[in-house]
Amino acid sequence: MTLDVRSWWPSAADVGLGALLGAVCLAGTALTATPADRPWWPGGAALIVAGAVVLAWRRRAPVVVLALVFLCVAPYYWLGHPDGPASLMVAVATYTVASRLSWPRSVGVGVVLFAAWVGVEHVVAAREGAPPSTDRDHLMWVVVIVAVGVAVGGLRRAQTAATERAQEQARRRVEQERLRLAREVHDVVSHSLAMIAVQAGVGAYVADRRPEQAVAALLEIKEASRAALAELRSTLDVLRECEPGDAPGLARLDEVARVAGLAGVEVEVRGSAGRPDPAVDGAAFRIVREAVTNVVRHARQARRVVVDLAHDGGDVQVRVADDGGPVDAVTPGHGLRGLAEHAAAVGGRSSVAPGPDGVVVEAVLPAVSR
Repeated sequence: MTLDVRSWWPSAADVGLGALLGAVCLAGTALTATPADRPWWPGGAALIVAGAVVLAWRRRAPVVVLALVFLCVAPYYWLGHPDGPASLMVAVATYTVASRLSWPRSVGVGVVLFAAWVGVEHVVAAREGAPPSTDRDHLMWVVVIVAVGVAVGGLRRAQTAATERAQEQARRRVEQERLRLAREVHDVVSHSLAMIAVQAGVGAYVADRRPEQAVAALLEIKEASRAALAELRSTLDVLRECEPGDAPGLARLDEVARVAGLAGVEVEVRGSAGRPDPAVDGAAFRIVREAVTNVVRHARQARRVVVDLAHDGGDVQVRVADDGGPVDAVTPGHGLRGLAEHAAAVGGRSSVAPGPDGVVVEAVLPAVSR
């Protein structure tokens, strides 16, 4: 295994930040130096430059950089150099670590850093024979430097996490919309083509003996094609970010019944779904339409479909049953998956199971889409 050296190169932004901080610290130290301070040149300046250079790798190895910056900056103050802004480098290194850790770990790093700073400072003072520092302002300055790094880093991490969550939600919304449009196209095409195929078969069968019925079948094919094109146009309008046309709803079940009647299947609608919101109304219509289309396509013996609608104020209940004959099991396909997806899209549920006389489709949808 080879080591990619380029992966450890500092970024241009971090190099620029380190250079800027080094220049600011050197200039600030020169301006704040007093005759009573220990000369900051060249020893103090070397520590500042070393800390600035190390900061260039802050995003490559945050914890290691924090430790090295601490080892450069803390001795600068322990040795009595001027109280310049060199501690800003510790704050930046602490911020970088905190922006990548959880709040508890960030606080833990801050506590360890403060304890190390103050503890080693006492050790250095004891070795030089000086009393430990009890300057409250000095201790508060150390606390502020560490706390600012931890707090700002934590806020940055939280902001990054919120942005990532928003992006993930946007991706999910796009995927859900894509699936919804795929269901729409599948429903329109499968239903319309199934009806057209049945009507074309009827027309071809009776063309010689009952031409008037063949003409009626052709007219129904024309009407089904027109309705399919209108629904496809409405769906494509969504892709073009236009206002969609009138969404299909349960009020259009008479069209489904009329088209199914040409295939010899009577559709009886009983009950009422109340006044659900448009999304639920559209989902209920599509569930019924898909169920009736499946009967026409697959239940050759079916002659009657009963659609029961009910509502109790909170839910809309849909039941579609046919008389195509007993079945042992229902084989799942795109249509049946579409039924479940239509129900789930508004926060409801659906099921398809063998019934006493055929197949029974049931769905429970909330009156208000979730």
